[in-house]
Amino acid sequence: MESSVGVFLARANNDLISHCKCEKPFIGAPAQMDCPWCGCGWLFVCPKCRKAFTFARAEECELTWEQLAHNDLDGKYGRQPCQEEIDDWIGFMKVLTKDIQPGKVYVYIDGWVFPASEKQLHFEGMHARHDLPVVPQAAALSDRQSLEKTLGNRGYWDDRKLNRE
Repeated sequence: MESSVGVFLARANNDLISHCKCEKPFIGAPAQMDCPWCGCGWLFVCPKCRKAFTFARAEECELTWEQLAHNDLDGKYGRQPCQEEIDDWIGFMKVLTKDIQPGKVYVYIDGWVFPASEKQLHFEGMHARHDLPVVPQAAALSDRQSLEKTLGNRGYWDDRKLNRE
């Protein structure tokens, strides 16, 4: 029998942006498209209601990777996913959540998760190259303009877009 995941990300709160009203959902795989400024590049998604939220906390999880994959993919596709889709989901989510620590609050940015308290983010994401002095989602708790100047701004993403073939 497959063992539980141990620690996984669940919606932390309803701060900033939180359209999900489900009771403590674990996150689904980010559905990032080619318009990350819309929120798909910097918000988590609930696998139950498919709505977005900003902050996730690393919490004990008694589900298996397979169960988490089905929680997300069954609702996303409206059908039973094939084994390859499940394996791909598990592989991606293991990388996404590999360094999370119980009790810490995280944000999603362009293919990666970071502690909400992180300073000096320098990384290459799925869509763009980022050099941020603070996590914009955390900064937006006291200054909403920080999102409008960064992650919520199309120009921010276009100016930093990676040229991948």
